[in-house]
Amino acid sequence: MKRISIFILSIIICITYLLPINALGYLLPDNYKWEYKKSSAYYENEKTKAYDTYLNVNIDNILYSITRYYPGEDYELNANFAKTKGDTLKFPETIFFKGKRLKVKKIEIDDWRYNISINAKWKMSYKNIIIPNSVEEADFTRAKFTKLKKIYVSKNTRLVSGLSDYPKLKVIIDKKNPYIKMKNGAIYSKNGKELLTLVNSKKKYRVSKGTKRISLDKVKTVEKVYLPASLKKISVCAFEDCRNLKTVKINNKTNIIDSSAFEKCTSLKKITIPKNVKTIKYWAFKDCTELTKVNIESQEKSPKIEDTAFQNTKDGIQFIVKNQTVADQLKEQLNGSGVKNAKILVGKKVVYQNING
Repeated sequence: MKRISIFILSIIICITYLLPINALGYLLPDNYKWEYKKSSAYYENEKTKAYDTYLNVNIDNILYSITRYYPGEDYELNANFAKTKGDTLKFPETIFFKGKRLKVKKIEIDDWRYNISINAKWKMSYKNIIIPNSVEEADFTRAKFTKLKKIYVSKNTRLVSGLSDYPKLKVIIDKKNPYIKMKNGAIYSKNGKELLTLVNSKKKYRVSKGTKRISLDKVKTVEKVYLPASLKKISVCAFEDCRNLKTVKINNKTNIIDSSAFEKCTSLKKITIPKNVKTIKYWAFKDCTELTKVNIESQEKSPKIEDTAFQNTKDGIQFIVKNQTVADQLKEQLNGSGVKNAKILVGKKVVYQNING
């Protein structure tokens, strides 16, 4: 009788840990065949840490990557790609690996490993996406969902991006989520001070009052943005790779345009720099290949322009200032800025030309 009980108990344990039960996640045996990426290194607080990445762990057509960090051998699990049947895309919360239960902390629908030569997007027909409670960040920028109607965001998710190209998409955020909320047709931080991403295909957008930070990088649909007085700084990469952005109305309270703020905004042709802007940091307008006019409104002092701020902008870019004093200062500031054959005008009069920075 005792032997039978032990045998039954053994069977129960095996079933519990070997079957892909939703409550537990998925079990991956230690001898599972992985595609292995050679160890690399990264720097954190001036201390070198190495990591190994295991790729192409395919379960139910969801591709996972597991990264092992040294020292300590901590593991991080990301869901990278999904192509499954049915109307709803739902990820498991955990996967077992080398005796450890790993939480799926990040979702990134990513096709570049499969379409690197043509940079195509997978066209997926899901109507619903469910982000599980374990996920802190979800990025759908590289995916194309042809029928997507709803996305359910868990209570623990802090960031969702890549939702700007779906005109009828409804985002439902768990009411218990303490990090993010829907507001004014976009996803904001819970306190309303940070704009995290736009939802739906908006061409014009007025950022809500009280916003102090924006993160609109890679929003492909927006063409015109109005910024509030509460935004003192246009943050790092705020509009990076917004390929259709044509106009940005910067408020007079803004004093810093940070690094890569408008990098790769290839439709931006002109920009007005308000009088209170004191600094334009490196790469701020890098690769703005159609930028031809920069209006500087200060009548007292040119903003400080860091090296490479205008790298790879159009030849002959015009900087229009209010008076000769600002023109003289600006000429010095453009050294190292990356401009080619730039002109400085006071009103309509050219006072300096052929400036190469």
